[in-house]
Amino acid sequence: MAIGKVLTIDDEKNIRHLIQSEFTLEGFQVSTAESGEDGLRRFDKENFDMVLLDLKLPEMDGLETLKRLKRKSSSTEVVMITGHGEIESAVTAMKLGARDYVTKPFKLDELLTLARQIMQDRLSTGSGIPAKTTKMNDVGEEIFCPSPAMAQIYKAINKIAPTDATVLIDGETGVGKDVLARQIHKASKRKRASFVVLDCGMLNHNLAQSELYGHRKGAFSGADEKKIGIVEKSHKGTLFLDEIGNIDLDLQKKFLRFLETGCFRRVGETEESRVDTRMILATNVNLHSAMQKGRLREDLFYRMNCVTLTIPALRERPEDIPPLVSHMIAKYGDNQREVSDEALNILATYHWPGNIRELKSVITKALIFTDSNIISAYDLPRHLSVSRKTPTRRPKTLAEMEKDHIVAVLAETGGNQSKAAEILGINRKTLYKKIHKFKIFS
Repeated sequence: MAIGKVLTIDDEKNIRHLIQSEFTLEGFQVSTAESGEDGLRRFDKENFDMVLLDLKLPEMDGLETLKRLKRKSSSTEVVMITGHGEIESAVTAMKLGARDYVTKPFKLDELLTLARQIMQDRLSTGSGIPAKTTKMNDVGEEIFCPSPAMAQIYKAINKIAPTDATVLIDGETGVGKDVLARQIHKASKRKRASFVVLDCGMLNHNLAQSELYGHRKGAFSGADEKKIGIVEKSHKGTLFLDEIGNIDLDLQKKFLRFLETGCFRRVGETEESRVDTRMILATNVNLHSAMQKGRLREDLFYRMNCVTLTIPALRERPEDIPPLVSHMIAKYGDNQREVSDEALNILATYHWPGNIRELKSVITKALIFTDSNIISAYDLPRHLSVSRKTPTRRPKTLAEMEKDHIVAVLAETGGNQSKAAEILGINRKTLYKKIHKFKIFS
């Protein structure tokens, strides 16, 4: 039996042949495609666990191919194959849902190791269904982040979790909106019931109502049996709708009614049904702007925008990076692994456009490919240190020198503001004001 089914999409014949032959020897079932269009056609005919996707393809590039693949199946893992000068595009790909990326020329054994890890993760999490339902003990661990901004969010959770209020979580892609939603569920009176997740960006336009509300047998061509929709599966529990800003405009009126009443109608049925569910919504887009541009109904905007939690980008809270790194090492590696001070300084001062998701990818790779118990700066992707700002050549002002000194101390303490304030001889409140004054992490 094959370990997993892999689709390789690359316009270079020798790379397709190399991956197919070596992965087949390792027990994978491999198909190949030379273009994005060819890959999508093969994807429509077969189910794949993983796709190895070249970023630079003729006609339809890798990013567009990735978007279409994810619309077809959000559960299929995609690993991007990029050139050394395409790191920014690779990060964009991760924001679009790619699992990871490797740079050419890649080492085949490292790519195989990554593929095995992905297959192991899929087996342990049961990936492969568009909506994931979990019970309380599967909800996921709580990660404590010590930054003042996150402390305020934790306080808010303590107040809103026991209620049934609809919650809107906003923030950039990768900041951990799903983790926060799970924490709200875990702290609620519904914690022993189901936690159901649906990515609205992956909803098929033609089947969106069926996915959400279900359908009766024979309601349309291909409806061979009755289907229970996502909202019904969340009865007595919590329904988490991710990327709610992408919900289809034609569907918004019916969704508004469901938000207000809990009532819905299965496709093909005339009578309404009702569920008792707690709604948590998440978005990475500006909903107010979407409303002004006509992509979001005004009444739906005001109905969703009742209790809002905004998660700051990781670059705005560097003191959260050390505990996040420690948590990831404990979860994905072992307690014997450590990060060197130099490597932690690099992690704490990088701007993290992909936020926690990008940090997770970096740490996971380092754990897989580092033989030593110490993860050094050498084990981190080069662009993390190259991207940091370099000093200007003109003489610096006193304010610039003060800013540079604060940045250096923050780097030395791994982003710990309490320690940094102690070294600088000021209180933490003063340091916090200076960080905002100098826009150190913006």
